[in-house]
Amino acid sequence: MKINRNNLRLILTVCLITFCIQTPDVKLGFVKFSELLLLLAAPFLLKKPINKFIFYFFVFFTIEAILGLIITSTHHFDILGPSKFKAPYVITIARYLELVSCISLSIITFRLFKNNEDQSKKIIDYLVNWNILITGFFFFVYILVKIGLLPIYSSIVIYDNDRLRGLYNEGGPFGLMLSFIFILSFFQKKTKYRFFKQFFLFIIIAFFARSKAGILFSVIWIALFNFEILKNKLRLVIFPMIFVFLAGFYFLFMNVSSMYVTELNRVKQSIRERPKDINLILGRISGVYIVPNMVEQNTIFGIGLGNYPLLRNNAEYRTFFPKPPKKSIDIDAHGFGGIIDIIVEMGILGFFIFIFIVYGIYYEIKRINKGIVLVIGFLLIYCFGVQIYFLYPWVLLAIILAYQNNYIHEISN
Repeated sequence: MKINRNNLRLILTVCLITFCIQTPDVKLGFVKFSELLLLLAAPFLLKKPINKFIFYFFVFFTIEAILGLIITSTHHFDILGPSKFKAPYVITIARYLELVSCISLSIITFRLFKNNEDQSKKIIDYLVNWNILITGFFFFVYILVKIGLLPIYSSIVIYDNDRLRGLYNEGGPFGLMLSFIFILSFFQKKTKYRFFKQFFLFIIIAFFARSKAGILFSVIWIALFNFEILKNKLRLVIFPMIFVFLAGFYFLFMNVSSMYVTELNRVKQSIRERPKDINLILGRISGVYIVPNMVEQNTIFGIGLGNYPLLRNNAEYRTFFPKPPKKSIDIDAHGFGGIIDIIVEMGILGFFIFIFIVYGIYYEIKRINKGIVLVIGFLLIYCFGVQIYFLYPWVLLAIILAYQNNYIHEISN
């Protein structure tokens, strides 16, 4: 039987994209296997003309990497870990290479749709269905663990408190990735099978990965996607609802402001009681205090690409937080997502350039059905904790750009 070479290339490319989406924690030493493949492909991909917006992002990240190396020379680092891969300058280059791998995946995805315009529906079906099948396999492993046929430590895809994480480090990021697949399913034909797939994904996100960010993102996406319907049905009450929302926001803001001092004292007391608790002195809790200090002192250009886990240990940023344990001295992330990544590491200037590029995409896609919603979805992913270095949002970007260029059939209402 003769194999259709174009169809084989299409299938292999979708396999590569799916592999990159599902395996962020599959590594060769310190190097993620998916990123290594994409970096090896990068020179060949960049030799040919690429979509202008992907090119803008590539130039932006390259300039930020150079600027990051210059900014690093102006910093003093109080505490550094033993890893040579997480040393000043090296970590900036490493983060840049991660961003280049994101660009590579975006180019691959965009060209897949561009070169197979007549098979866009098939590509979307492959991407959604294969990722759901993989998720189904993870769910099967979960069931085996729950009924006692497989020990939890051998399952790989499950961790503390029977929480499903796939091949991600935690359930939260895994759930956010599944919410991205949830978005892609809206490009499929509206049938009862599509609804079943969306229902299955939401159940996994909510009850097995237990990803609060994934739940909220999925719910907000549904509201955005159906905004026109909701607007027409709620036309009479839309202005009262806006007034109630603004009033609620005002009272919430005032309440949070009054609680801040109390909460600060509570955190300080907790640190005195548990000075070696990793969950307390690293991550989002410390990030709430460290990130504003960094932004205040490095407002325009940021602290430099990749420097957060190193500089967060400086006394002027961590203030009353103790030094982290030696094994965790250079692994911390603030956990607030890609937009905050940009503001902290690239500064307000970098943030405005990033938004300016996204606005360019919005301007060209706004007249296409659901185009604005898709661009908002791309930004929202980064608002829910996904770092700028994660691969799958760049698949979404490529799909948005392919949709804008009419390489993908119009999304279903």
